[in-house]
Amino acid sequence: MKNLIIIISTRHLHSPLIKIILIIFVLNTDSFNVFANEHNLYTQNKSFQLQAIGYSSLGTGISFGYRFNKNIGLNFDIQSLNGTMSIDSNEGLTKEDAYYSFQTRIFNVRRYLTNIFDNFFIQYGIVSKNWDTKTIIKSNENGQRKGIYKAKYSTNGINFGVGMNWVFDNGLSSGLYLIKILSKEPSFTYELSEGWECNSSCQSNYESNVKKYTPNNSVNLSFGYNF
Repeated sequence: MKNLIIIISTRHLHSPLIKIILIIFVLNTDSFNVFANEHNLYTQNKSFQLQAIGYSSLGTGISFGYRFNKNIGLNFDIQSLNGTMSIDSNEGLTKEDAYYSFQTRIFNVRRYLTNIFDNFFIQYGIVSKNWDTKTIIKSNENGQRKGIYKAKYSTNGINFGVGMNWVFDNGLSSGLYLIKILSKEPSFTYELSEGWECNSSCQSNYESNVKKYTPNNSVNLSFGYNF
């Protein structure tokens, strides 16, 4: 089971993260015996969890959790991702400046499958989103704005995922989990200056790129403390 989880995860991650995941895997083997077992987790009253999300397609953030018993827990993630990208057109006549902002809050019930593996869980819950992307087209000749393409996202959705959550004897903890977000498809608007055109092919290309890079699928890597 451990090997299967590591193999599946590393197919989707870049090499620096693969190294981190492999370190976590090695530390979790029986030969090191570093992590607390489920009995110690509760006898030491370490059901509260606070972790920093260091890597995720949804951006960095904070994860709060509480585990009621060996099978059930609640988790709340707050994440943020902002940035810009610029690209020149093939002809070099215009420039596209893309702006994106993804503010996400995820509330989950976690079901730990202790009959399979103590640290393995499935999660499901709701998502609150404040997502925004837009692309501004400008002339490279005089900087004049030609058009603004915008995507409007729904503000809520549902999510489900699977993952692993390890807790050290001293309270330090780490998590690795995959999330799938399901919500309505975004709608699009096009504000065009006089003389500028974005035909059906142009719109189709823009919309497919937006959907491609929208972070509906995420791999989260987190580290923190249980108390």
